[in-house]
Amino acid sequence: MADSPATIALGDPSQFDLRAAGAGIERKPVGMHFYKRDWPLDALGRVRYLQGAYSFDIPRVSDVMGSSSPEVPEEGIYAWNIGAFAMDGERVPHALARDRLFALFDDILRAGWRRHILPSEPRLRGPEAMRHALAQNGHYPLDPRTVPSLEQWMQLNRKLPYWNFWADGVYLSVNVIDEPALRNSKMGGVYMFSIELESETPHFWKSFRNVQDMLRWKELIPAALERSAARRLRDERELRSQGYTIDETYRDPPILALGQTQSS
Repeated sequence: MADSPATIALGDPSQFDLRAAGAGIERKPVGMHFYKRDWPLDALGRVRYLQGAYSFDIPRVSDVMGSSSPEVPEEGIYAWNIGAFAMDGERVPHALARDRLFALFDDILRAGWRRHILPSEPRLRGPEAMRHALAQNGHYPLDPRTVPSLEQWMQLNRKLPYWNFWADGVYLSVNVIDEPALRNSKMGGVYMFSIELESETPHFWKSFRNVQDMLRWKELIPAALERSAARRLRDERELRSQGYTIDETYRDPPILALGQTQSS
């Protein structure tokens, strides 16, 4: 694995260095611009994401791609997608794949990132978040501070588990993709971690279905968040009736584009 990491950052394209001759912009007919680099599987790379105190490293990287659009030039690069592996060779023990993922989470949390739960989702943490994710067929973000047992890990991987974080207007998602044919705890598996970083604008675009509404997201998001809050409260009432404990200490991230500030 390369010792000198490539660097990536959101915003100004001049603030990153993919450290490869010819790595750079690809212009697509639809107007999107992509910044890409791939590493061979026998020489995986290391990428450092730059965001001041919130910076962190990602090991065993196979590919990175940054996205920008002339439609929103003020955003610069508004998203990065990174592919990384859990193994150094062809396979990895399942417990080691889990431990390497949670070592990455430890780095992310130490850098100041916080767990993110969508405003429409119930506020659950720890083992209860895991229980709910399994009940929802994987459609719920797990708690990065709760390390599953090997049995739980093998069960979670059938649901394509994911973990969400936020820090100072940036949203981070980590998804685990394994090889279903190798879900056998007595033999090694193949694991890929799909990592996405995005700024506020593309994050909130996802709240709307048509382009016109996406471009007006700052105007429309307050009403959308009210609807999300109502759904959260409804689902939390139902979960309480099932014996779940709601994490009432959880606070949604501030929306910096609306002038909101972070609460302590």
